[in-house]
Amino acid sequence: MTTIRSRSLVSLAAALTLTVALGGCAGNTARSALNDPAPVAARPATIRFDNEARQYVHVYLVGQNQQWLLGRVEPGARATLRIPAEALSDETWQLQLAVLAGQRVTMRVATQPGALASIAQPAKLLQAQRWTFTQPMANGQSTAQLLSRMLGDVGRQ
Repeated sequence: MTTIRSRSLVSLAAALTLTVALGGCAGNTARSALNDPAPVAARPATIRFDNEARQYVHVYLVGQNQQWLLGRVEPGARATLRIPAEALSDETWQLQLAVLAGQRVTMRVATQPGALASIAQPAKLLQAQRWTFTQPMANGQSTAQLLSRMLGDVGRQ
């Protein structure tokens, strides 16, 4: 029995499509390495920051002799802010996280009125916490708070 030429082409096209589709589903070990997280040593140092206020904030890292602007976080946003490598040197072992709400960028945040700062602590402890800026209303006046919570994955490294 002979097969009509168009039927054989359709069968060949279906077989090729099925082969390509199944081949694409097969796992590739080289590709799975791209999806794995980077080793801890290769990851940049970061701080998690949530802005629960109704205005943007500028987040700073304050050392003994220097200050670094980590970034601007919009109202209601969550950001991962990168810590500069020079901030992690042995000379700056005590750091503070400082927040300035709704104002311009300044490189003298420690002396700005209205700036909130955390207690001085080692950089590893700053990184191990999730920072939240809130600005609730109390008796018609705005009161700002800079809160921190320990992350669940602190011991994993």
